[in-house]
Amino acid sequence: MGQTKSISKNGKAVQKFKSKDEYFIENGGILLEKQIALSQGKDIGVGQLKILSRSEIEKATNNYDPNLIVGSFRGGTVYKSVLDDKVVAIQTPSKPGPNPELVNLFLTDVSIGMVICHNNMVKIYGCCLETCVPMIVYEFYPNNDLYCYLHGDMALQKLLNWRGRLRVAIDIAYALSCMHNALSKPVVHRDVMSIGILLDESYHAKLANFGHSVVITPGKKDQRWPVHGTPGYIDPEYIETQEVTEKCDVYSFGVLMLELLTSRDPVEMAKCGNDLVDEFVSDVRKIGFKDMIDTIIIEEGNIDEIHWFTQLALKCVAKKGEERPSMIDVVEELWLIQDRVNHSGPAHSGV
Repeated sequence: MGQTKSISKNGKAVQKFKSKDEYFIENGGILLEKQIALSQGKDIGVGQLKILSRSEIEKATNNYDPNLIVGSFRGGTVYKSVLDDKVVAIQTPSKPGPNPELVNLFLTDVSIGMVICHNNMVKIYGCCLETCVPMIVYEFYPNNDLYCYLHGDMALQKLLNWRGRLRVAIDIAYALSCMHNALSKPVVHRDVMSIGILLDESYHAKLANFGHSVVITPGKKDQRWPVHGTPGYIDPEYIETQEVTEKCDVYSFGVLMLELLTSRDPVEMAKCGNDLVDEFVSDVRKIGFKDMIDTIIIEEGNIDEIHWFTQLALKCVAKKGEERPSMIDVVEELWLIQDRVNHSGPAHSGV
């Protein structure tokens, strides 16, 4: 995808990249196919998406000025800019040239944003289809990603207290529940993780990174996809069977809940051959759950509330998918915990 071959005078094959019009037609067709697949061909009030030209992106990024770079993610460089008097984040591919995998990820991301709209999902403002790998424009969220607040310096970690972490869990549970239930067929995210969750100016969480999402048919057997996701968060049952269900997301969300409780990094642990879920369950049996919880939470939260949150997390990471709750059930239980927190007295410092 993204290139053709021609023969030069000396007989050697050379690459000839397509024109921006060819890219626009090709990428637009793929995006339309994804949109139709997601909505099952029905008009469900698809969100408006601004289609931007390559020149508009170049102008907005000041010809990709490195001083405007605010981060990078999954093969893309992110620029902070202003379009139509709105602060936005523009994700461009880090490397030029054809990359079919990135095209698929970027356009799936866009199609999810077009078809499913929720306050706790990152809002997609527009995209540019005139380049080999499409570029995406998101609403800009000033407080970076959740990962920074759980694994950054201590000053950042202290900003997100028990109530703040509970609020993050509720926000993301809402978003996943919407993905699983808003359409006639569930959409499974498949890559829930702290670095893919952004925080707005009020520290409310926004689920992002929809590139690996897939539509499934409830009750249909053998819905297999190659395993995608982030080590440390991936459902072990999915790894074993390659079958995708909503419970894959429930497991990953359970890992996220344990991450919120412990401030341990599932990815770094996985790199060392360890597993946050297995270690947490093992240590809870040996020494009790209190010694596993981040001191920031223990100092600020009610021990009963933390215990209820922990028990819900453990339900979500049950080994078998059928033993895990649905995301609707998770939202309801988190509501109850939040209600108890709200009636337990004034909040401590933090957000």
